[in-house]
Amino acid sequence: MKTYWRIPCFAIFAILLFPACFEYQPVGPEPEAPVPPAPVTPIPQPVIVEEELIYSPAPCNPLGPPVCNAAGVGPCCPPPECNYVHFMRYRPLWDEPKEVDAVLVLMPGRSGGNNAFDYLGRQLVSMAENSGRGSLEVWAIERRTNCLEDLTGMNAAEDAGNPGIALDYYYFGAVVDGGTFQGFLTDEDVPFLSEFGAKLVMEDLYTVITSKIPSQQDRANTVFIGGHSMGAAGATMFGGWDFDGNPATEEDAGFNNCNGLIAFDFPLVWPLPGKKIDDEAVYLKELLDIRNGTAPRMDQGNMPPELFAFAEIQAMYASFFPDDEATQFTQIPFSPDVKEIFRLGYSRDVLHYISYWDAGVPSIFDFRFTNEALLGVMLDDNFQIIRTMQHSLGFLHGGRVVKKSFPGDFAVLFGLGNDVDKLGLFIAWDAGPPDDLGDGPLYSWVNFDEVGNASDPDYKDLTGTITYTTMEEEVVDIQDLAHNLYQGLSNRYDWYLASRVFLDAKAAAQEYSHSYGLQVFHEEMIDSLPKIEFMATMPGQYTIPNPYYIIPGYSHCDVVCAAVDRPTHRENEVFEPLLSWVLDHSGGTVVPLD
Repeated sequence: MKTYWRIPCFAIFAILLFPACFEYQPVGPEPEAPVPPAPVTPIPQPVIVEEELIYSPAPCNPLGPPVCNAAGVGPCCPPPECNYVHFMRYRPLWDEPKEVDAVLVLMPGRSGGNNAFDYLGRQLVSMAENSGRGSLEVWAIERRTNCLEDLTGMNAAEDAGNPGIALDYYYFGAVVDGGTFQGFLTDEDVPFLSEFGAKLVMEDLYTVITSKIPSQQDRANTVFIGGHSMGAAGATMFGGWDFDGNPATEEDAGFNNCNGLIAFDFPLVWPLPGKKIDDEAVYLKELLDIRNGTAPRMDQGNMPPELFAFAEIQAMYASFFPDDEATQFTQIPFSPDVKEIFRLGYSRDVLHYISYWDAGVPSIFDFRFTNEALLGVMLDDNFQIIRTMQHSLGFLHGGRVVKKSFPGDFAVLFGLGNDVDKLGLFIAWDAGPPDDLGDGPLYSWVNFDEVGNASDPDYKDLTGTITYTTMEEEVVDIQDLAHNLYQGLSNRYDWYLASRVFLDAKAAAQEYSHSYGLQVFHEEMIDSLPKIEFMATMPGQYTIPNPYYIIPGYSHCDVVCAAVDRPTHRENEVFEPLLSWVLDHSGGTVVPLD
């Protein structure tokens, strides 16, 4: 995880630059009433969902103790539970695995767990079965770092239908299944993450497909490798990877073990987009720094693990008690890092940020939200500042909502760069009078299919002068997202993403990288594979010769979870084209092993 030194430094800078005091008054426009929701078209779900594990020992930090950890804390090798590759398997409802035309093997994006594909997996398998056009399976791969998450409290809360169990376990020392939460891991606890890089990601992917589909010819005919965001970069890399380390023997190469590549909001281009490390000495220095602990072993893009855990807890509250007031939110002893992130994301302007904890100035904890509304302001694209965490879920209702301008152009000072959305963001703005904060109206959530209809597509304020959002721009059911976040044995977020993955991505196209296990020996063959891409935004500088879909109104995460059961509101523009493309490109059938 990155540190937050930029934030206090910026605060000092801003105080000097903007000495005026912030004055809060609960005034501003208020959203109109929601429209009646679109009719739901139930879709039969003839699908079985199973978590599968394959034994495959994880690597250790090669420096050995005590060098692998400068603080002398933590093992150089991962715990036993990390010696397994995990994936969620979505297959047709059948007593045993049935013959299918295709197997989609998908990798999540940055900070993503395999639940990122839960909605897509269930729907795509069901759509294929219901249409009678063919059959397929979807396998959602989990990165090894997910093995480090303590989900004891989450799973107990889900089983009991009581998110308070998780809250008590992670924040108040409650005993669950005979144990207590030992805290979120830090860099010092995980020296072995230095080896959880691109090589392990590729080998895990190959282990899954070769274990379940032993025939190389079957894999070449029926397997499609894909991913969302950073996972799509992994799919590209797979196409050129050589798994036995001998480029002269190509049967093991990635391009000979799949029938095509799939991308969700990231281009299938090589070399990978982003910064490159041309100098081997620079790469080696950064690698050694990660191994000996002088550089971070985890990189969550300024998002601490605690924030991802809380999102999962809040998703359960939103699922089980959607209309109840989120009173638990104000009672949680969040860490300073998480409080700072809430401050950063829920400040109206720079003066509000500076004065955030002053008397008479509202923080996010002073506003009253239902459980659904709180989840919405955390992850909706009209309120969440980080683009890669945005979903098009709907909008707030019940109180004043105004435009926000922060952090916007100040994002670079926080180390957020272009990840921050600078346009079209809003903030609730009635927390009660300045002398009685916390006594404002209860904000509720207007689901995506309640913001407009064909005759009135815009969601405006009560005067009709401000357009908050439009029917075209809202496509994800907030309850579908809530289920994605917590449902099952896994979850939506990866708490402890390894920084080695990003280091390797910067070097993978360089010749020297072969000496460090980055075996993209067949880069010229990547473009020989059929490809399809679904982009929420324009490809920009990348010329993409493959079939691709640019989908207006979609945000980064919508491409894998836009609703399919409200076609009168808006058709899902990913799942049907993807299903048709996969079935058209299948070169045979296969019965994956149980």
